Amino acid sequence: MRYILLAALIASGCSSMKSKKEKQQESIKPEVAMEITEGILHPESVIYSAKHQMIFASNITNGNPLEKKAVSYLSKISPDGKVIKSKWITGLYAPKGLTVVGDDLYFTDVTRVVKVNITKGKIIKTYPVKAAKFLNDTTVDAEGNVYISDMFSDVIYKINKDKLSVWIKDAKVAGSNGLFTDGKEHLLAMKWGTDVDEKTFITKTPGDVAIVSLKKPTEITVVKELQGNLDGVGVDNKGTLWISDWMSGDVYTMTKQGEVKKMFNLGQGTADISVAKELNLLLVPQMYQNKLILIKL
Repeated sequence: MRYILLAALIASGCSSMKSKKEKQQESIKPEVAMEITEGILHPESVIYSAKHQMIFASNITNGNPLEKKAVSYLSKISPDGKVIKSKWITGLYAPKGLTVVGDDLYFTDVTRVVKVNITKGKIIKTYPVKAAKFLNDTTVDAEGNVYISDMFSDVIYKINKDKLSVWIKDAKVAGSNGLFTDGKEHLLAMKWGTDVDEKTFITKTPGDVAIVSLKKPTEITVVKELQGNLDGVGVDNKGTLWISDWMSGDVYTMTKQGEVKKMFNLGQGTADISVAKELNLLLVPQMYQNKLILIKL
């Protein structure tokens, strides 16, 4: 189903997408299942692990996404919203981009990638990235390869057989933030934009969407109908993508036919969203409001 979605976008060139003005006019009031605030400080990423029946959230404690002091942490939360341990994994800089791979949890931490064993509840490996400027999101393919975006560069990294290396360096993926993969065929990068002011994060050029072939990463299709400071991305049980714009606070859907629709606005700071398919919930970290918003789909 995921492959059909990406293939449709590539084939159509997203010609069926609605105009930016039309997208901005369409919105609904989200049905909030619950809000979680206990121990939550400037959350950037949230993910549900069906295997562990647990929600994990990253907290950038002081709100600085480029923090270099070990002041931040991950939280562990039950599906019913009970905070099991607010400071579950500590000693982090500014954690982002959570991805579950088996019994491990990968995430970025400014200039390094961190691997946590979920059962043991401890860090088992870090991958320093010397050339990194601002590592952001992670995702995994069907073979267990982990991909990592660097929002201040034109590079996407890859961890294969426990070794990290540059997967692709191309201007078409410059400013990549949120990542999504269908597993076998394509990787989709939500782009923040380029010419970024590193103090305000405002861009001169808005981001769009890049679709990269997993088998031949030099094959990249750029979708420009959806533009902004794009951040998180997830897919629901119908194969529809959910995409957030951090700066505007807008949340969009993108169907298998390539139709984009603004669903609602949750305020500036709506970050690395994800979908918990088993719970039929959209998980939203709201950085400025210091809470996780769980929305019924």
